[in-house]
Amino acid sequence: MEALFYIFSIIAIFSALMVISVKNPLTSALYIILCFFALAGFYILLNMQFLAAMQILVYAGAIAVIIVLAIMLLNLAKTKGAIKDFHQLVIGIIAVGLLFLEVILYIDAAGEKKPTGIYTNAIINKVGNTQIIGEFLFTKYVFPFEVASILLLVAVIGAYIFAKK
Repeated sequence: MEALFYIFSIIAIFSALMVISVKNPLTSALYIILCFFALAGFYILLNMQFLAAMQILVYAGAIAVIIVLAIMLLNLAKTKGAIKDFHQLVIGIIAVGLLFLEVILYIDAAGEKKPTGIYTNAIINKVGNTQIIGEFLFTKYVFPFEVASILLLVAVIGAYIFAKK
């Protein structure tokens, strides 16, 4: 298991770096798909098969197809060169600094004992995490689930109208 973690880590880090370093946007989109698959591997290692399947279906499937479609529709074959505006460089440095600060704070808080929920590993292994997620979606979180489905329906209708023109 530990070897798989390191393999998925290397793949995720390499593909994430390639997303931001390659000049061709289509190649960048393919690397982001590879990164999504590596993240799905992490979910499987954490015994979260449902999230791994959703990661592949939603992100590696739908989102990546939308990215590739946008690249093809906008004809982004050539990207611009280096950052020309100073404010873009400053915003980028601030964003990277905040990201590293967040990682340091997370690592610092990792030693603290976190509260656990009512579902132990034994219950999850007996019932299954997909059933538990389904119960939460259709009981406690039914209203946000329905709002999200309506938003997705509106987005599909908007995409159809946009594509028809």
